[in-house]
Amino acid sequence: MNITKKNSPNKYNGRNGWKPDIIVCHITEGSYNGAVSWLCNPKSQASAHFVVAKDGRVTQLVDLKDGSWCNGTSTNPTSKVYYGKSSLKAVKDRKTNANYYTVSIEHEGIWAEGKGKLTEAQKAATIELIKHIRSEVKSIFGVEIPVDREHIVGHFEVSPITKPNCPGQNYQFSEIIAAVSSGTQETKAPETKQESGSFKVGDIATVKKTATKYATGQNIAEFVKGSKYAIKTLKEDRALLSGINSWVYLKDLEGVAQTLKEGSKVKITGSKYTTGQTVSKWAKSGTHIVSEISGEKALLGANGGINSWVLIKDLEIIE
Repeated sequence: MNITKKNSPNKYNGRNGWKPDIIVCHITEGSYNGAVSWLCNPKSQASAHFVVAKDGRVTQLVDLKDGSWCNGTSTNPTSKVYYGKSSLKAVKDRKTNANYYTVSIEHEGIWAEGKGKLTEAQKAATIELIKHIRSEVKSIFGVEIPVDREHIVGHFEVSPITKPNCPGQNYQFSEIIAAVSSGTQETKAPETKQESGSFKVGDIATVKKTATKYATGQNIAEFVKGSKYAIKTLKEDRALLSGINSWVYLKDLEGVAQTLKEGSKVKITGSKYTTGQTVSKWAKSGTHIVSEISGEKALLGANGGINSWVLIKDLEIIE
């Protein structure tokens, strides 16, 4: 691919003994030319290995043998960029500056305008760039960077406190990973959109036991895994779940193949009504009919006569 080279003085000479195996994606929050200029300015004290323009142009600022100043983490527990705050296991386990073992890609864009979504030209260039990076890293270091979401990540996963929106929730990770994996640059239907076809708003889904983090990058608590939640909203590769009111990747959900609706017969599995009152034993043992649905809760009436609101996540559909 065609890569323009412009050397930035902002870098580590070498990688302090580490070999790169994680690619970190960013958003510039400015123009392509502005980002290239600023990341080459000693006053910025920042850099990136590559910058990708909206029209597909690519500039390399730091050699892959060296560490850029883009994904820095601190060993100081009081720091906002302390490595222990990362949602990535590798970052936590390595207990050092993430710049040593990462390759950084900046993408031209403003988060508020597209929430990180790349243009088609930019996405195609990024796919080819990642292929190039993997080939070069293997040649230089003998390391094969895995093509998955543990090794092609966003800055928000490295530094969730200081960079929660980098590159943004609309960044096309699934499409890029699928294209790199298949060895083709063709833009296919996003892998997660294909998955979303099996889900509808109102479906009941469980969070897989293997799930590790929400789409925001925060860790998923153990009590959430295996629990049932109703899908409130679907968007690209994620779903907003009622009850916990959190976005979860579709790949981390298992459908119960049931949709809650008015007239559904249900049992109460939770211990509390939405009012905070305790659900009685007779109410939990009975079957109830949903008379109304509002957001993350359902009104139970008709059969049993409890006429109470219950969180959808605390219901089991009988039919």
